[in-house]
Amino acid sequence: MHKEFRAKIYKSGKRRFECKLEASDEIVQAVSMREVLKKNHPVVGDNVRLMLNESGDEIQYEIHEVIERENEVYRRIVRENKKKVIASNVDCLLIVTSISSPPYKPYLIDRYLLRAIEWEIPAIVIFNKMDEFDDQFDPEFERARFESLGARSFFVSSTKPETCPDFNELKDLIQNRVTITLGQSGVGKSKLINALSSGKAKLVSGDLAKGVNKGAHTTTWAEMVDCGDFLIVDSPGIRSLSLQDFDQNELHLYFPDLIDVMESCQFKDCRHEENSKGCAFNELDEDKFENRIILDRLYSYKKIRAEVEAIPEWKKG
Repeated sequence: MHKEFRAKIYKSGKRRFECKLEASDEIVQAVSMREVLKKNHPVVGDNVRLMLNESGDEIQYEIHEVIERENEVYRRIVRENKKKVIASNVDCLLIVTSISSPPYKPYLIDRYLLRAIEWEIPAIVIFNKMDEFDDQFDPEFERARFESLGARSFFVSSTKPETCPDFNELKDLIQNRVTITLGQSGVGKSKLINALSSGKAKLVSGDLAKGVNKGAHTTTWAEMVDCGDFLIVDSPGIRSLSLQDFDQNELHLYFPDLIDVMESCQFKDCRHEENSKGCAFNELDEDKFENRIILDRLYSYKKIRAEVEAIPEWKKG
């Protein structure tokens, strides 16, 4: 006898998945059918159709279908010319960075935001470990830098949330939403989720890897964490984020805050270098706060452009 259920995947694996039944909120283990794995490997956040296979004394939930996704969070593996989906059906990205160890890297955040624009998923930038802040950077400059892209910034401490006014505002913002944490290992994603959940989550976090100032990987598979009034996907730490699959002729479209100035350049093929004739960026007054943000973002654009141009188009598939 077969019974059909709808469910959401909370934890993924190679073939076995932890799913929450839509009708009863019960968490069950399910095995994916081979044809489903081949077509669209299920991931955390997927809404799926389960069949309960009751054959004799054996009872087993089976994933027979992955319902069409609203969106996907993924990594591009250029050398293998394939896409590795991490999670699906999320309402917002929580891009988490540390202000101390590992040190804050604004241009790494820019890379995540570029992907957010590609995925068409709203993003929030979270500066964690503010209890260790010692004027490493200008918070207001960084806040304004990301707000120019429509991304709000929050300055918090997952270990001392009560010391940061932004913490409760962040918590209110993600109510009734499905979010996913993205960021390097060691920035405190798991501790942040524990703090936001008010103790409902008990995720294990890792110390920084000795001698390299990089976080040790503690999350190996993405996992949905039920925080009561909201859901957060805890994702594996990413130490680097390749953008080499982007089309160099379309890269500027992922820097919407720069497009107006780019279109003001005298020549359409302007490289926006210091010696570029008629470049509108070279006419900007660097003493103005908003222009400093634009020029800093231009620097980020040129760094990524150099990386993208280094890979021949035929290798990008």
